[in-house]
Amino acid sequence: MLVALDIDRAVAPWRDPYQKAFAARYTGVTSVKTIINLEELEQDICTALAEDNTDALRRLLTAQHPADIADIIDRLDDEEQLAVFRLLDPPHATDVLSETGVDATRELLQSLSADEVRALLSRMSTDDIVEILGEDAPDLQHELLAMMEPQDAQEVRTLLTYPPRTAGRLMTEEFVQAYPDMNAAEALQALRQVALEVETISNLYVLDVDKRLIGIVKLRNLLLAPPERRVMDVAQTEFITVGPETDQEEVARLVSQYDLFAAPVVDQGRKMLGIVTVDDVIDVLVQEGTEDVLRFGAVQDGATDESYFDVPIRRAIRRRVGWLLLLFLTGTLTVNVLGWFEEALAEVVALSFFIPLLIGTGGNTGAQTVSTIVRSLALGDVRFRDIGRVLLRELGSGVLLGLLLSLAAAGMALLGGNSPELAIVVALSVLAICVWANIMGALVPMLARRFGLDPALVSAPLITTLVDATGLAIYLFIAKTILGL
Repeated sequence: MLVALDIDRAVAPWRDPYQKAFAARYTGVTSVKTIINLEELEQDICTALAEDNTDALRRLLTAQHPADIADIIDRLDDEEQLAVFRLLDPPHATDVLSETGVDATRELLQSLSADEVRALLSRMSTDDIVEILGEDAPDLQHELLAMMEPQDAQEVRTLLTYPPRTAGRLMTEEFVQAYPDMNAAEALQALRQVALEVETISNLYVLDVDKRLIGIVKLRNLLLAPPERRVMDVAQTEFITVGPETDQEEVARLVSQYDLFAAPVVDQGRKMLGIVTVDDVIDVLVQEGTEDVLRFGAVQDGATDESYFDVPIRRAIRRRVGWLLLLFLTGTLTVNVLGWFEEALAEVVALSFFIPLLIGTGGNTGAQTVSTIVRSLALGDVRFRDIGRVLLRELGSGVLLGLLLSLAAAGMALLGGNSPELAIVVALSVLAICVWANIMGALVPMLARRFGLDPALVSAPLITTLVDATGLAIYLFIAKTILGL
């Protein structure tokens, strides 16, 4: 993985080979844009660890972005993770801990002393702490909450009361507040007082005496306003909000659609609870995308920030075997179809030559369609009420694709020395299978959404397997009809 960074570093004499290698690889003259090669950086860190060169390792880590260090820590074993992490200065360590995977983060917290953990938690945002705690480690949750300041611990407990994967779990309760009777100068002064304690200062949220959200002021507008102007005069009074139980995917969609820096979270009485910041939304988009990819591959998804090597083989097998067994059982339909048409296949052996071609075409067509429909459902381009238009569109697409492919299939059959009748069978089968695969690939995920299921669960392998069996039945039925078998 390559990450472009601007590194400002003065050229200095290097006192050891690691420092010199680092200078040659990662730095240059002041303000030169350099490409960080994480693979080489990891190799340097591992070399310094192996030779116990603490000074070189500390210098190497100091210049790196927290996200890059987190990527490398996720790949190290437990002892190496702790050795690297202890060399980071406190602010750097906090940023790194917010970027590491859940498993690595928990392992580090359990390896550090109580004082070290307490100091780290005091600097972390509540939403990051909530992500670490989760539901699957109650003992760790109790232990860490006991180490926190009472007020901070109560904030975390409040966020943990909301359902997983909702705005309530993502939000931070720290944001810049303003009040209607403030002028621009007073609002800016209030912002300066809390700027270091909140995640973002792009917006100020105007609350009434009951803490209800009545306006949002962009920092840009506040800076341009005359000092004596009231904040409500430059505030937006129409804005997008979400509830604490709004699904995180819906929050991400709203932030993306309306170009928000943060989404305000309010209760039913419009009382301000917190904000979901855009960095958390990006994490959600990555998480949801990872889940969809895994489900499309018929793999049960787990923690989406898990490193490939962090997942034990036993757990990886457990996530895959269920779907494979289901697909295996579904695949027996193909065997049954062949059994039903055994006599026809025995009479015209050439029919069997085209089976791989036809079921492969059907499976590929269905996989393309289901991928397109699931993406459109996720983006909101397609809704269940559009099912008629979607099926009509896919019917037309299936016919056009089928006609093009059927001409190629008929030519292939004739060039292979087969009879014109058999070529017609193959061509008609390709046409029918393409239409059927398009319809199935569109209908099934839309029905899944209608009944409250994630359309991504209707994975491409499942559609492919179903279309294989039904497509084979279509082929052999057409063959029996035309060839009189």
